[in-house]
Parts: sequence; C-alpha cells; structure tokens
Amino acid sequence: MNKYFSILTLLSLISASDFEWQAEFRYRLETEKSDSLFSTSPNTINYTRSRISLKFINGPITGFAQLQDSRILGDVFGSAGLTQSSNNDVEFHQIYFQVSQLLKRNWTLRFGRFEMPLGSERLFSKNNWNNYGRAFEGIHSFNQNKFGSLNTFYLINIENSSYPTFDFVDNISEVIQGVYFSPTMKNSLPLIFNQLDLYWYNYNYYFNDFQRVRRTIGGRWDVGILFFRLEGEYAYQNGKYGSGDVNLNINGIMSIFNLHLELSFLPFLSRLSVGKEYFSGDDHTTESLDGFANPWGEVHKYHGYFDKHTHFSNNYSAGLDEWNVKTVFTLPGGFKLSVHYHDFKDGVKSDPLGTELDIVFSKKLGFGGVLQQGFARYWEAGGDQLDYSWFMLNFTL
Repeated sequence: MNKYFSILTLLSLISASDFEWQAEFRYRLETEKSDSLFSTSPNTINYTRSRISLKFINGPITGFAQLQDSRILGDVFGSAGLTQSSNNDVEFHQIYFQVSQLLKRNWTLRFGRFEMPLGSERLFSKNNWNNYGRAFEGIHSFNQNKFGSLNTFYLINIENSSYPTFDFVDNISEVIQGVYFSPTMKNSLPLIFNQLDLYWYNYNYYFNDFQRVRRTIGGRWDVGILFFRLEGEYAYQNGKYGSGDVNLNINGIMSIFNLHLELSFLPFLSRLSVGKEYFSGDDHTTESLDGFANPWGEVHKYHGYFDKHTHFSNNYSAGLDEWNVKTVFTLPGGFKLSVHYHDFKDGVKSDPLGTELDIVFSKKLGFGGVLQQGFARYWEAGGDQLDYSWFMLNFTL
C-alpha cells in the first residue's frame, strides 16, 4: 500500500497548482431478515469505501489516479485486532492518461483503467452501489461536435495467454468494442428531446475451443412534453454461443418504458412514475438462447431486495418482466421520500416471482455529505417474506 501513496506524493510535489485532489468516504449498514424456517435472526453487515483521487489538469495530456480501499468491517480476512497483514489491499480503482484536442478537434482519447457510465447505465455503468464499483481497462475515445457526441471504446476484460508454454494461442480472451452516439436534437415546443442515444457493441469471448460472440444494437430516448417525460430503451442481441459440436444462436431483447410526471409545482409530491421493464429469458424449449445478457449494467437500480439479488450475467438467465410505480415526496427539513412498488414476473412465461415495496429517505448535508435510509419488504410468490434495510452516509471533500 505504501508504494501507491509514495507515487501520489511524488507526483504532487512537482507542482501543486497542476493538481486537483478529492477524497470520498462512504459507510453503509445493511440488514436482511427472512421469515422462513431457516432464518431466525437478521444478518447485519457494515461496509466502508474510501477513495482518494489525484488529477493532473494542465496541458494537452492529463492524468487521473484514484486509490480505493473497500472492506467489510470485521471481515475474517481483514485481520482486525491481529498482528498480521490484511488481505484487504488498497488498489487503483482508476488510473489513466488522457489526450485532449487530438488533430486540433474536440476529440479526447483515454487509455488505462477507468469508469465508463453511458446513458442510463443499463448497459455500461460504474455500478456505484457496489462496494467496489466497476471500472474497465482499454481505450475510450469521445468526441463532441455540432452533430452530437460520439463514444467509441475497445475494452480488454480478460487477457490470458498460454505463455510460457510457447504455444502462442489465447487461452482466455475477452474483448468488448463498440460505439455510442448521441446526436444533437432540435427542440420544437412543447416537445423537448432531452436525450437520444444510439449504440452498438460487440462482445467476443474465447476459452480454448469455447467461443462466444454477442452483438447488441439499440437506442434510448428521453422526451418531454409539458410536465410529462417519456424515457425508454430498446436493445436486441444476437450472436453465437459455441463449444465443440454445440453452436447455439443468441436471440435476446431488452425493452424499457417509463412515464414520469414532473410535479414540482405541487407542495409535497414532486414526481410520479409508472414503468415497465422487460429482459427476455431463455426458453429451454427452443434451440436458441433467448435470454438478454447484461453483465456490465447497473445491478442495483432502486435499492430494493429483489434487484439486489438479480443480475443478467449471461444469455441463460430467466429474465424479468416488471411493472413498477414510483413516487418522490419533498418533506420539511430538506428531506426527500421515495416510495416504489414493484411486481415481478420471469421473462419467459411471465410466471409470478413476487412483489416488493421500497421506502427511501434521503437528505443532502453540508460539507458534501448525503444521508440515506432505505427499507424494503419483498413478498415472494407462494413463499417467504423478506425484509431488507440499509443506512448509508457519503462524504466528498
């Protein structure tokens, strides 16, 4: 750990005016309780995440380094109170160099390890709820001009060759490459185009004789009219999933639709939303893989129990068919109250999975702090009742 701080300290001594520092600290307490016969007492976990960032800001070439320490307090591998080293290592969550104004254009190239949240973060997110977060490694290019903004990326998730056996064939290789374009939209009152995103990305995975090629193409839109806002996203996946004599076709769909009523002119109720989210699931009666894979998207969207335990990491998943109603209230003292209700079914035959009610209180504090308290109750279809609560405190200095 000392070597990381030595590097940052040395860089900061070059010229303090050329650097910007930022520190972040987050504490979260989570408690889960089930009414099943196998769980008689709640399970409580304490998480902390600390980040310190250093940004080199002057010149055409800039740099960014962010050290992160993520831990569960009292973890058996943390060696708390013991005279031995901990396995909770400090690591570079992000470290990259960035070249701006390439070819004297508004074109920027980033190389290294970085967060890459795109659009609504349904497909590519920094996964900020997770105690570690998500970062990618590779090249990320972005350009802004009168036609819009264009993101292109080439990401290397896994690179493991068979060296030193001198058999120069990839043992494991996983690469993502794609384009994310947001054209400049002209508004015509009362219709306002807040956002339009068009994207394509290709995923290639090789492991000895196993090969997976997955292509995703889609778009996202956000349109406002008066106090209504329509937000939606649609994506289609195809490709091949092969190993030896087995070669399956991929055929997955993601469809999102949300209607928001912006009601800030009312004294307490500031927003009312109705939404429908659909991730296709794999129907085992067909010869193709019908599930929509979303391994790098935001996992925890609304701080609820079911969403916390649902992740579409591959095309074999059962998918999800969900309806939800969400409200946001403005309370005295600067507090906000969010109330969400969800009805979950699987994405194959729409068999009931359960329902959930989420209640979240939040308040912005001084000195860059945010306080949040959430409660969730999940009623499993024909099964147990699960209670989940969390308390989180963030500070950014």
